[in-house]
Amino acid sequence: MAITDTRGDSIQDTEFVRGFCRTTLPGLLARAGLTDSEAHSVVVDVIRRARMLAALPSEYADVLATPFLEEVSQHRPLSAPAWLRAAVVVAVRNSKLEDFHAHGGPIGAAGIADITEAATGPLRSLLEQPGKPVTSNTLADLDTAYPRAWACLTALSNVTEAPAGREDSYVLPQASRPALPGAEEMFHAPPSSVRPVGDGQSVVASGTDPRFDQALIYLLRQVKSQPGFVVPLSALSRLSRDSGKQLRVLEFLLAHQATVVTTNYLLGPGIVGVRARPMVKPDSYDLRRSMKQTRGLGPTHTKLLKTLKRDHF
Repeated sequence: MAITDTRGDSIQDTEFVRGFCRTTLPGLLARAGLTDSEAHSVVVDVIRRARMLAALPSEYADVLATPFLEEVSQHRPLSAPAWLRAAVVVAVRNSKLEDFHAHGGPIGAAGIADITEAATGPLRSLLEQPGKPVTSNTLADLDTAYPRAWACLTALSNVTEAPAGREDSYVLPQASRPALPGAEEMFHAPPSSVRPVGDGQSVVASGTDPRFDQALIYLLRQVKSQPGFVVPLSALSRLSRDSGKQLRVLEFLLAHQATVVTTNYLLGPGIVGVRARPMVKPDSYDLRRSMKQTRGLGPTHTKLLKTLKRDHF
């Protein structure tokens, strides 16, 4: 993907930047208690991420948004297409906004909802314009960096277009098997009160932190030592809200023959599935509750959840 400098392009004159980022967003951040400096850091990052997303081909952007479709099932405005609400998550929700939400920060769930709702219309206007390349795009080239994960999410993206929900097969690409993250990439996160399924530990960490906490490292080691391991998650954002890290983790899981089951999704080495509409809202505070709702799931997904229920719930 060719990247050129477009710092002088017309994005500053768009409704998204001029109306939302320069006016609406600072007001919502101030209301939440952020200082001018803190709010500025969020605004700059949101503009940066929106520019990166708008620079990508629409088919590529759709794949990046797919992991977040299940979490936006009840995001306002409900009249907006699901793909657009998921794109708002990629560009706005997964920005430095997360730094002021994680660890009990000043921006609560209601504040996040107000911000993402306000961003939806303006971001649609931006994404519907011809995309322009940017100098550096961390959202680009993830398809070549993580071929297994990209093939899986592409297949999942195709399946999500069927309202009835279904399971489908895909070909897992051949590639070198990724190694565990190095010690320099790890950090220790404080424990969470949320009880995980099975062994291990649940922790509190920023969803956009590029490092690997001890709970995620424990999971990766389990997957490496136990081929066919099933990973239950409320939603794919529990792996990470950073798209690069999310695909990196999914690449590791698929390379070691692990299968991920979320509230609405099935992602395995050669199979994907999605729940029939309506999707169930993921509950990150009660994973067992999410995992018990099998209506609308495909046969493979349902079977895996019944096994998890028998062994861990």
